[in-house]
Amino acid sequence: MLKSVRLKNFKLHEDTLIEAAPITVFIGPNNSGKSSPLQALLLLRQAATRNDRFLCQPRASAQSDAPEHHSLSPDFVVDLGSFQDVVRKGSSDIEVRLCGDVTGYGQIIEEASADLLMRIRGNELVFSSGSITCFGEEARWGFAEGQPAQPNPVGLTLGGVQYKIQPTNTFRLTQSAGYEPDREMQPEELLHLNRFSHWLGAIPSELLYSVHPVYALRGFEAWGYPLPENKPKDLDLSTIGQRAVALTGMLAYDRDLEESVSQRLTELLSIRIKVRLVESRRATVWVKPSDSRGAETLFVNEGTGASQLPFILIPVALTPRNETILLSEPEAHMHPKAQCDLTRMLLTVARKENIQFFIETHSEHVLHTILNAVAAKGEWKPDEVALHYFQNKNGVAEVSRREINQFGQVDGGLPDFFEQSLAELTDYLKAVSKS
Repeated sequence: MLKSVRLKNFKLHEDTLIEAAPITVFIGPNNSGKSSPLQALLLLRQAATRNDRFLCQPRASAQSDAPEHHSLSPDFVVDLGSFQDVVRKGSSDIEVRLCGDVTGYGQIIEEASADLLMRIRGNELVFSSGSITCFGEEARWGFAEGQPAQPNPVGLTLGGVQYKIQPTNTFRLTQSAGYEPDREMQPEELLHLNRFSHWLGAIPSELLYSVHPVYALRGFEAWGYPLPENKPKDLDLSTIGQRAVALTGMLAYDRDLEESVSQRLTELLSIRIKVRLVESRRATVWVKPSDSRGAETLFVNEGTGASQLPFILIPVALTPRNETILLSEPEAHMHPKAQCDLTRMLLTVARKENIQFFIETHSEHVLHTILNAVAAKGEWKPDEVALHYFQNKNGVAEVSRREINQFGQVDGGLPDFFEQSLAELTDYLKAVSKS
């Protein structure tokens, strides 16, 4: 779960610090840089998965060999072009700093924390440093291109065992270099130490892997999709076609997931879903009113508001506790009441499952629902919601955190949002009074 993100020279962001909370909201006009922090996190996660030194994947490896449904490699979660397309104009380096907690190792430890700093020049990682903290003990590490390699791993001593962590020159940042116990141990103890050592060494990359995107573009586009040979691993994919195939496959292989999603769709829209297999190993998704009185129809024939909801609900259902969902525009294609109902559902999931949400939105209804959860309902404390207002000031993203008080009021206001609605309402009432 992220505590802070700092971007330097990434797209519009000259130097932006984002303090995170369990519910972190990005709001502001178009072209103000709201999507950029989410994109930067996904680029880093993608680079860590490849375990190389490149922030943006070379174009030659971006194309997929698969003949249908997607034009990008299925390993892609975001494709922003080349390094020159994301580095701020006039700058040569991008710098990103992340602080956050990683889910603990079994029953041994609840969580560990990491502080990561990465500098990228010409698309390659040229510098990284940071710290790993566990049980109050800290290990600091670093890598710099062109300097002699760190001769010895850094050590982290826990419970009489020194665990060794070796910096790397890839976006995984660190790896395990073994351990030294202070006494002889049985084989099963050594097996545990070996596993724990690898977990410690992977903490920086695990922090990057803990972010999961829910994109603004989503929805069913076809009557049916090919059924994968095996249950898909995840939905963190670039294109709608890729996600639709994976999503349908997950529902087909996991009836408990299908029932869970149906229950949430019943709460939101009074509908249920059912996956059926047809010839040529294709899966179709059907929808029916939850009261069983209406006719069944293919989900692709539902409105876009309903069709896109599984693309939100299934990733939310699959995200492990203590990890982060990057949710772009949950309000897309949704009626105002449905926006509010969906937001309330996400707030409930965040509380019960301890899942962090980064929500990028233009919707006053989404924001009203969150502020109402602080003020009228008292379900969330003001410091559990981080509200960041974005503006584009002469080509530079200016981001300010707006404090929320116990009454759900936003200090400093939100220009062009609530004020715009009040202005339009005032004009309307004046027109009505004249008539």
